[in-house]
Parts: sequence; C-alpha cells; structure tokens
Amino acid sequence: MKAKVLSLLATAALATALTAGQANATSDTYVVKKGDTLWKIASSHKISVDELKTLNNMKSESIKIDQKLVVTKKTASTKPPAAAQTSKTATADSLTVSKQTSSTNQFKAPAPVAPPAPAPAPPSQVDKPHAPGAASQSILAAATEVSLPLLDTPYVWAGVTPEGFDCSGFIYYVFRTAGLDLPRLDTVGMHANATTVDEPVPGDLVFFQNTYREGISHAGIYLGDGNFIHAGTKKVEVASVNSAYWKDKFAGYKRFNQLMK
Repeated sequence: MKAKVLSLLATAALATALTAGQANATSDTYVVKKGDTLWKIASSHKISVDELKTLNNMKSESIKIDQKLVVTKKTASTKPPAAAQTSKTATADSLTVSKQTSSTNQFKAPAPVAPPAPAPAPPSQVDKPHAPGAASQSILAAATEVSLPLLDTPYVWAGVTPEGFDCSGFIYYVFRTAGLDLPRLDTVGMHANATTVDEPVPGDLVFFQNTYREGISHAGIYLGDGNFIHAGTKKVEVASVNSAYWKDKFAGYKRFNQLMK
C-alpha cells in the first residue's frame, strides 16, 4: 500500500510538471502582398476579419503592400514550476500519517455515478428544410469560387460583366456563371424570389435596407464567418455584416427559390 501511494504521488508530480511546462507560441506575422485583402489573409490563417482587425488595432479594412500584420492571437506562456522529486527508495518513515491519509483520499476511486442520458441523434437533412440538396450545394459553392477572383472589379451602374458591376448585376453574373438559370433582377426582385434561411451557408444571399433608398436596397453573397462579397460604391469588395455601417442596415439571409431543394 505504501509503495502504491509513493508511485501515485510520483505520477501526479510528473503530470503537473509536464502540464505547467507547456508554453504557448508567440504571435506570427504576415506581410501583405499585391492582391491581398483582409478577408483572404484572415481566411488563410483561420481567423475572422474582425479578429484580424482587433489584433492589429485597425479601424478600417484598408491595407497596403509590405504592411506587416499580426495573424495569430497572443497567449501568455506559463513558467513551469520545478518538478517534484520523488525517490524510488523512499521508506515508510519519510511519509507522515497525515500525508498518507491525504494521498489515499486524493486517489480514491469516485463513487459510482449513473451514466448520463444518451445525446439525441443529430437531425437529418429531412428535418432541416433549409439544408440545400447536392445540386444546390454545388451551385452555392461554385458561386463563392466565381465571386472571389472578381475582387476589385470597378463599380458600374447596371453593370453585369467583369468590366464593371452594380450590386444586383454582380450577383446575376456570379450565379449565371455558377450554373443557375437566373433572370436579370434588381435587389428588390431578388429579395422577392428568394426564401429566408436561419442558418446561411456560403453562397447564400445577404440583404440590406435603407442604404441609398428606403426598403431593400443592397445585396451581396455570403462567404461565411459573418463576411460577404458585394459590389460596393467603388469596387467589388469583402465586408462584414457586423461592421458599424452594415450591422444597422442588415435585413437577413436568403437563398434563391431555385436552390431550396
């Protein structure tokens, strides 16, 4: 029994030392290159645009070539305490009665506990009316792939080609290229021909109201993590629905009716 107590104490001390001795890595940085955007940099480092802006104390989404950005969260390292030394040759006399009692209680097997109720099975896609089918998923994924290379395309009123887009013309071009037979609609028409979704996926539509006119007046394509791509007032760009401007004008997520199956 005494030898078992000594072995358990040694194991606990070694585990404590190993755990405390781990130190987290310091921040990594990234140097901005031509063609980079905050969204591209954030996505490649698996963080959100807002996290990237917070790490670098940025108030806007403007960046420049050769700018150095912090892309990994800092976490404090912990100085490992000295490992407890336990001698294999320690005798029973080296342990007091109180230490034996404490150690024995510490490693006492817990009282039996009734097993928890099994977790409910995850709902199938049949239970989720807003989950797109395989064909719709393919078009939604293709839409995001088509949209990203169009970043920085200039804004042109009523534009529907890579020479220039307005917001609805950009969505029309992207989805037609992705394989959806879509008529040319303005933002109000797109809003009327789409179904609200509570859990958007990349490729869904995001609508805004009361921008340059009352009611539904702007739209973009959702990219995930609160970000969307759209034809802004000057060019095609990525923005966050949680930014100060767009948050107040957010009107909801929708999916074209043709993709609700």
